[in-house]
Amino acid sequence: MNTTMKKIINSMVLSKLLKTFILFIGLSGILSSCVDEVPGLPTVSKEMMGQYLETHKNEFSEFSKLLDTTQVKGLINAYGKYTLYAPNNDAMLAFYQSKGRTSLKDFTLDTLKIIAYDHLIKGIVLTTDKFLDGLMPYLTMSDRFIETSSKASGSNYVFYVNKTSAILTKNILVSNGVIHMISKVLSPSSFTLVQSIAADVRFKLFYEALVKTGLDKKLLLIRDESYNPADPKYAWYDQKYETSSRSIDQLPTSRKYGYTAFMESDSTYRNIYDIKNLEDLKVYAAAHVYNEDPSDASVTDITNPRNSLNKFIAYHLINKKLPAVKLIDMYDTDHMFKTYDMYEYIETMNPNTLLEVKKERTGGGTNLINKSPTTGEVVRLLSKDNDAVNGVYHEIDKILIYDRRVAGEMSTKRIRMDMAAFFPELTNNDMRVYNREKDLSWVYPPGYLERLTMSATTYFSYDNAYGGWLDYQGDEFFLKGLFDFEIVTPAIPAGTYEVRFCYQPTGMRGAAQLYWDHVPCGIPLDLKIEAADPLVGFVVPGSDPTDPDGFENDKMMRNRGYMKGPCTYWDPKPLGFYRNQVARNSPNSLRRILGTYKFDKASTHVFTVEAVRGGQFQLDFLEFVPIEIIDHEDIE
Repeated sequence: MNTTMKKIINSMVLSKLLKTFILFIGLSGILSSCVDEVPGLPTVSKEMMGQYLETHKNEFSEFSKLLDTTQVKGLINAYGKYTLYAPNNDAMLAFYQSKGRTSLKDFTLDTLKIIAYDHLIKGIVLTTDKFLDGLMPYLTMSDRFIETSSKASGSNYVFYVNKTSAILTKNILVSNGVIHMISKVLSPSSFTLVQSIAADVRFKLFYEALVKTGLDKKLLLIRDESYNPADPKYAWYDQKYETSSRSIDQLPTSRKYGYTAFMESDSTYRNIYDIKNLEDLKVYAAAHVYNEDPSDASVTDITNPRNSLNKFIAYHLINKKLPAVKLIDMYDTDHMFKTYDMYEYIETMNPNTLLEVKKERTGGGTNLINKSPTTGEVVRLLSKDNDAVNGVYHEIDKILIYDRRVAGEMSTKRIRMDMAAFFPELTNNDMRVYNREKDLSWVYPPGYLERLTMSATTYFSYDNAYGGWLDYQGDEFFLKGLFDFEIVTPAIPAGTYEVRFCYQPTGMRGAAQLYWDHVPCGIPLDLKIEAADPLVGFVVPGSDPTDPDGFENDKMMRNRGYMKGPCTYWDPKPLGFYRNQVARNSPNSLRRILGTYKFDKASTHVFTVEAVRGGQFQLDFLEFVPIEIIDHEDIE
């Protein structure tokens, strides 16, 4: 390990230990008192959440009655972790009046249950120090995101929920979570994404183009009603991991759809580009949209996916619900070193195109869309996180387009994609999340993940990002037993690439024949072979004085078809499985070179894995590296 890396790791470990010590001291002081009011500190109570509401009737009698009526009170009087945004009595009475009602009795039970669930998040405790300026990445029990924000008020800040409901008393800590008393009942819009865009007068031209291209019809789905995790046909997947150190798998509770739209406002079109109507937008798209097939330029039917206006609008649309925090920040887990820029690649509804989101560590900020490494040209978010039932839309500051510049730059850079990014279902159903406190895992039955096909004996599961894993972005896919599966990748630009697969070798792993686009990738890969084995030849960087940076060892490993993991992430948990190991310096992280492939056009590809020996199999990420940059590729 070189001196720079040692300094980085030592600094991070010291910082984390210091934070842990401060947090322990702080919580000791709070919890030891266990009284309702502590000067200068959050309100703390030994009571369960429901009990606290009952004993504070002056503020919460109406909301407490609603929770009783809907039987939600029993849930929040149980052990677990909850965040509750509780309207006070004045807020509840104002809500009745706004709906032309006088009491709870004037509402149906189903309506009251939705109201209750709109205010409750299960599984996490969100105090105001965890709030974001935008949608929080945690769903309420009614499957909606809550937006948080703050405004200066003298020397203090007032926190708001969904823009208009002020938090009157924050961080009321109870034995099973936290309560925030709010000034207005939360009533999220029941509009779909298309309906929400239609109602926003800032985007009349974009909406007109969305409808006339017919792309609005691709944004209508909300939930797959045919999926039922209680169906007996899924019983085989209700299993535990082989060792007690891992979590219990769960079937996804739902199969929801989600969408994101990036949109230029009418004023942006008019003031920056002199685009005033649909004809102007057609002309702009025809002049700038990149056509890999030149004959597409002659397609005049705007409902045809090959048409330039259709491509232009489709490039603004994603089949994942992506609040701003889920564009890239959610994946900047504790595993990622904060000295290296991050990139996320997202497939759009313009066939065979990617959109890049960048996070720069020095000065650039986050959510930088398609930033040019040469000119600095970039698209940024303006008004973000406009929420809808089945999606979210963001206003952007300039035109977003897959033009010749973007297409050319996308095909000349390393594209590293976390495997979780392949599957929209993980994002739309709140599984691709980071949980510092607990590893959560899901197992997927056949048909749940659209890009995955697998045999009846394949047990395909996903571990969310958790502090104990030595994985890129902290998460991984995990299989056991006899496996045989096939994954369709997102579209990769035309070019000649070296394709690599990252995994962790351990003694419990199986062996598999790997295929790329149905062609075998050499001999079967034995995932049980450890990195230090002569077949791999891994040497810890810095341990050989004749090769202090490990570069000569890198060459030797490449000759055998392997590479070390990147130096950009580590296991951040001192007492975890890998105890602060950096991926590049760890024998527990390897990249297998699948081969060099020429892609004649931008398209998806097929990665197939067939077990030749049963056992575990693990997937972390795939990367696609243009051959022209391999000789001067960094170790990131």
